[in-house]
Amino acid sequence: MRRRLTAAAVVAVVALLAGCAPAVDRSWTPSTWPEASVSIVETPGTLDPADVGGLSGQRIRNDAVGVQARWTRLPGDAPINARLSQLVRDAITARSAAARVAYGPAVFPQGTGMGDRSCQRGSTLRPATQVLADPAFGPAGGVGTAVVCDVVVAAGTFFGERIRVVTGSSRAVTSDVATTLFTNTATGEVVTGDALWTDAAPLVLWDDLVEAIRRDHGSLSLATVQPPGDATISAVRAALAQAEVIPGRSLAVTLPPGFTAPELTALGVPPTAEPTTMAVPADTAAAITTPFGAALAAAAAVPFKPPAPAFAGFTSVDCTLVPCVAMTYDDGPSEYTAGILDTVAAHHASVTFFSMGQKAAPYAAVAKRALAEGNLVENHTWDHPHLTTLSAAQVARQIRDTTAAYLSATGQAPTVFRPPYGQYNAAVLAAAGMPAILWDVDGFDWQGPADDVLVSRVVDQPQPGSIVLQHDIQPVTARTVDRVYTALADRGFTLVNIRQLFGGRLPSSGVWKSGR
Repeated sequence: MRRRLTAAAVVAVVALLAGCAPAVDRSWTPSTWPEASVSIVETPGTLDPADVGGLSGQRIRNDAVGVQARWTRLPGDAPINARLSQLVRDAITARSAAARVAYGPAVFPQGTGMGDRSCQRGSTLRPATQVLADPAFGPAGGVGTAVVCDVVVAAGTFFGERIRVVTGSSRAVTSDVATTLFTNTATGEVVTGDALWTDAAPLVLWDDLVEAIRRDHGSLSLATVQPPGDATISAVRAALAQAEVIPGRSLAVTLPPGFTAPELTALGVPPTAEPTTMAVPADTAAAITTPFGAALAAAAAVPFKPPAPAFAGFTSVDCTLVPCVAMTYDDGPSEYTAGILDTVAAHHASVTFFSMGQKAAPYAAVAKRALAEGNLVENHTWDHPHLTTLSAAQVARQIRDTTAAYLSATGQAPTVFRPPYGQYNAAVLAAAGMPAILWDVDGFDWQGPADDVLVSRVVDQPQPGSIVLQHDIQPVTARTVDRVYTALADRGFTLVNIRQLFGGRLPSSGVWKSGR
């Protein structure tokens, strides 16, 4: 019976195809699936600071407090620099309070490796316990606070840096907070990641995020997406605050593991097991970004235009946060001064010259260069006498003539002085009419020591706030300057001029042997 029915059916089908089929519409095409507004993509990689150009790495460490931090700065005093430093300062303050130990800048023996200061690419993406356990990032023993950084945006005039603060131990993390700051270097405006988006962005973007995950799992469901709950929308808002730029495209948002929605559960789609990054095209982003966010998205395809380079001496330095040392050079200028300036610039450092008045005219060009590159040229008398053996009038003339000579040669007058041989008394100070800057570390380079001996003297002795005495008329000093700067950086020092050592303003009176 079944065979007869099958045969009959076949006959009926053949008859239908032969004479009863409707006309074929050859212009018909299947309906296309609506184009997705956002899509899942690979998480954008962070940037190599060396490829960005113009950045200055910063690093501090204090084992007593239990803190280590890295961050990077744009050239000069870009407004974002102060904001980044404040994030680091806040992390240190919190850790100092928890440890009940006051923070102060600290340095370490040669060979510590503190000269490696740049953001380590990808460090903000590593597991928190690894960050704390790694000696390059975490505090000694892996217990305390680690501050790490990544450059996340460098496009057009926009720059973005993520600062991550991890606290706890290599076994148990008690806090892990990341903050991303963005700046438009053309305007100086600085915002956090949440300021890229309008208040409505999380709700507006919600449907697109759920739809992207449905599609990624092969679902063709068009079921209406229900509004999110408070906890879920908070997670989306936090993800928006960590937005990044996909080079050449637009903005990207990375949802944390565990993201889900009822529409996904109904389809058997489990919560996300790992961070999931969504690309938000420019046209979609335009409706839910602030003017700053829209401009950032538009700049994604534009090569970075770093701010103009700035010499280190024109940059503010917080010597209560980073360990500073002031290198000073007496008795010049000389034939060695220009070479020392080359090394100063190469190390992105700044120094102070205490120069003799009788050399102002012969070395006017090098003195002008020193000032133009952010260094200081101050008063070391006219011809280096023992001031305590002179009359008040003679002391005043030594200082006055030297100041006039450098004002004429460079257009800038010295405002502090260094008494030759460090000799002074109350009468000298009164006649000079300037604060006296002495030193607490002497390299005794005028004795002609071996190179290794001199390097050891001026590298191993300084402490944060030290003023180091050398002479830019000594060949051994000129010959070892690169070694000295490299070794000081390795100990953790930032090389500053006297003005920076004293918080951006030279002392107005008194006698100073260090910045402490």
